[in-house]
Parts: sequence; structure tokens; C-alpha cells
Amino acid sequence: MKTYGWAFMIVLFIGGVYSIYQIYQMTKLDAKSRGFKHPGLWGLFSVSGSNSSGLLLYLIGRRNYPSQMSSEDKAVMDSYKNKVAVGILFEVIGAIGLFASFIL
Repeated sequence: MKTYGWAFMIVLFIGGVYSIYQIYQMTKLDAKSRGFKHPGLWGLFSVSGSNSSGLLLYLIGRRNYPSQMSSEDKAVMDSYKNKVAVGILFEVIGAIGLFASFIL
């Protein structure tokens, strides 16, 4: 594999780790606003698993708890959503570049 292939692989990896961390922060903030015990543990549970089953179970389980999120927390949540979009953009760029490096 050429040098730029490794560079795109690193970009892909960084984008994935960044997205996972932002999803963890979003889940932790949401669990805290709903009054869950141990919101950090819920955040960790949501990003665990290879097929996002933890996040799906969290989203199903939170329906019974109304959100008490303040406007400041909503602004923070929106910034986390934008950061996840940036992480996904890095993943897409890394994947396309890695694919192109294998073809060329």
C-alpha cells in the first residue's frame, strides 16, 4: 500500500473515533437530562457493540423518561450533532481515498 493509502486510513480511523466520542457525549447529556442514574455508563453502553445494538436499546429504553433538557443543553446537543457530521465526513473522505488508493 502506498503512503497516501496509509494517510487515508488514518483519516478514516480518526473520523471514526471522533464520531464515537461525540455520540458518547450526546448520549451522556441526554441520559443526564432524563434523570438516568450513571449517565456516563449509559453513554459507554450506547457506543459499545459492533452493530450499534447498545444505542438502539438506549433509544428504546428512554421513551418512558421525559427530557428535562435546558436551552443551554440543547445548544450543546446541537454542537455535538454538528461534530458527528464532521466525523462522518472525515470517514467518507478517508474511505473514498482508501478505495481510490487501492485502485490506482
